[in-house]
Amino acid sequence: SVISGVGEMDIEKDAPTKAGAQAKDMPYPDCPFLLLDVRERDAYDQCHIIGAYSYPIATLSRTMNPYTSSILEYKNARGKIIILYDNDERLASQAATTMCERGFENLFMLSGGLKVLAQKIPEGLVTGTLPMSCLMTAPPGSARKKTSLKVLPTLAENKWRFSADDLQKIKYYLEEDHIPSAATSRLSRGSSGRNSKVTTMRSSSSTTGSLTARSLSRSSLQNRPWK
Repeated sequence: SVISGVGEMDIEKDAPTKAGAQAKDMPYPDCPFLLLDVRERDAYDQCHIIGAYSYPIATLSRTMNPYTSSILEYKNARGKIIILYDNDERLASQAATTMCERGFENLFMLSGGLKVLAQKIPEGLVTGTLPMSCLMTAPPGSARKKTSLKVLPTLAENKWRFSADDLQKIKYYLEEDHIPSAATSRLSRGSSGRNSKVTTMRSSSSTTGSLTARSLSRSSLQNRPWK
């Protein structure tokens, strides 16, 4: 009908849809953080945080420059940070120490690794099946442990952005994690005036000890700025 001169045709009608589909397969533009998975490539292919790059710790042992262009782009860049993670901080701490010695000042490490992440936010942040070492083990002989062994693991997707469903799950677990602290604060507000005075006296007497402990912990971590 367009060739015959009847009607109109929008040649850019499908352009936004294609652009949106392609954007999902690419990292966020100008992302303020760079996630590096320092485990082996096989472990990364099995499970990793959405948007993380595979950067095995063995890469750091190369004699030549082991850093890719993306890592150099984030190195000590203003407003950007680099985050390392593994299963339980063992590999990440070694990689972080090596990179700090080579001049990285905006380096951080995911506290507890995937093991803590599996307990705090088991869904939404990770693609693939978490390794068994990161999951809470059930008592010996229990039915839960037997059934968990029968579940077939799924490989991680080549996923660079969070979907609406992922963000909803993350929001749920974050709100659930803050409920106990909110309940505790409400209980503390309901205490009597006399108990509040006693609590104040006790807290003031322990202030010196807590400050000392904090100063010691800070001084002991001077050699590990990524902490």
